[in-house]
Amino acid sequence: MEKTQAISEWYDSIYAALKADSGLRKYVTNIYNYLPKRVTIPYLRLRMVNYNNLHMLSNFAIKARFSCDIYTYHVGSVFAITRHINLILKSMKDSNNGTILESNFAMDQHDEILHSTVNFDIFLKGGNNEQITAKN
Repeated sequence: MEKTQAISEWYDSIYAALKADSGLRKYVTNIYNYLPKRVTIPYLRLRMVNYNNLHMLSNFAIKARFSCDIYTYHVGSVFAITRHINLILKSMKDSNNGTILESNFAMDQHDEILHSTVNFDIFLKGGNNEQITAKN
């Protein structure tokens, strides 16, 4: 499977899992996969931050970083939303085409709105027959 397609499938799967989680829906008004123009707080947005090709001996892999931006008014909501995100990620942790490596959390405040970010990395390993191509 091509790595960019695998990244897209991971993104779609995570987005669908976030949207489907009834526990998470109790805490957020909407879950977006794009930057909304008009919002009602609290909301969550999933985005892909970047990805890197990792070169190995005879294989290659991709590490993709995803980010969930959380906007709320109350710190209790931030922790509840983060807990649900981590539970969703844990349930998806080991797939046959990738692994969620790590996650981290940051929070800051803009006036009365709390902005939090949950970042997590997904590692997609190349198969044994995938060779590294070097560019000169």
